[in-house]
Amino acid sequence: MLETALQNKPSAHAVLAAPKTPSFVCHVDDLQRTASRIGTASREAGCTLLYSVKANALPGVLSALTTFIDGFGVSSLNEAQAARNALGDSGSLHLCTVAVPSRDADELAGICDYVTFNSLSQLEQWGPVFAGCASVGLRVNPGHSFLDDRRYDPCRRHSKLGVSLDDIAAAGDRIAPLIDGLHVHSNCDSTDLGELQETVSILDSRIGSVLSQVKWVNLGGGYLFDEGMNVAPLEEAASLIRDRYGAEVIIEPGAAFVRDSGYVVASVLDLFTSDGKEVAVLDTTVNHMPEVFEYQFRPEVLDHSDSGTYEYALAGMSCLAGDVFGEYRFDESLRVGSRVVFTDAGAYTIVKANTFNGIPLPTVYELRDDNTFVEMAVTW
Repeated sequence: MLETALQNKPSAHAVLAAPKTPSFVCHVDDLQRTASRIGTASREAGCTLLYSVKANALPGVLSALTTFIDGFGVSSLNEAQAARNALGDSGSLHLCTVAVPSRDADELAGICDYVTFNSLSQLEQWGPVFAGCASVGLRVNPGHSFLDDRRYDPCRRHSKLGVSLDDIAAAGDRIAPLIDGLHVHSNCDSTDLGELQETVSILDSRIGSVLSQVKWVNLGGGYLFDEGMNVAPLEEAASLIRDRYGAEVIIEPGAAFVRDSGYVVASVLDLFTSDGKEVAVLDTTVNHMPEVFEYQFRPEVLDHSDSGTYEYALAGMSCLAGDVFGEYRFDESLRVGSRVVFTDAGAYTIVKANTFNGIPLPTVYELRDDNTFVEMAVTW
């Protein structure tokens, strides 16, 4: 099914014509089609829709999304400045950060409309500073995990992310005058919005008295909103919060917006046999897609076929022994100069890419439906 979907995707083979490699290509029309779909789901659920900038902070991406969203979710001053530049005077900026550096506090207060603190101590330290210029919230950790991999799990034991429900309940009367809202983000890459509904049910049963005193609830991200995904659980969860507590409901997907519209395009530099295995060395590296190495996952590659005649280990060009993307099969053999395209690379790629070994970052291009490429700026 995945191979068929990629073959039928108009932009997939068009990226092979990128002017240079290595390159990161964002198909902006695909991006906006995805944003339109997520926007429809959000409106039908009655939610305020944000884009979480951490997934892909390219200025061109932020600008392309502004007409489809109500604002941006950010985690730092750099992200906040980039988002504000894209928004101008329209839309809202929502900061949720693990800790506020004192050096950034004044600038953040000047550009953020909502500020969510990660701990009771941060709320007590910074709440009064931001209260006059932003709507103040507190991050809640529901303590209910859906993930097997602790590296991704916001609700892991001894988590650094958010205040436990027990501590929220115990501090309810003390924090009520300090906050306008609550923020919860408890999942990653989920395609089951029933898990979000389950989380909201836990909040309802455990801290209903606090929910009854807030103006907004941000349900965070962590859900992919794939085409055909059942969004009824989101609608029901949002309805519960609005109808029972009268609070605005906010969601802020990140990867859901950008993953499918991003590609890394590479060229084959060398081909040789190692212990009976054909190795194709590319002019990119896992350091351009760090999560491949960090989390040991195998990225999707255009024109890979499980029944393909020609098999290669696709390797990066750095000196890191583990700079290997995985083993792939193709119907046609690769040659020096052949292009290889990693698909579904729009999220957590260019924002994490690094120049280990002195290998330059990919050139970034915007691709349109008419197959034109425009080089994009890569700045904060």
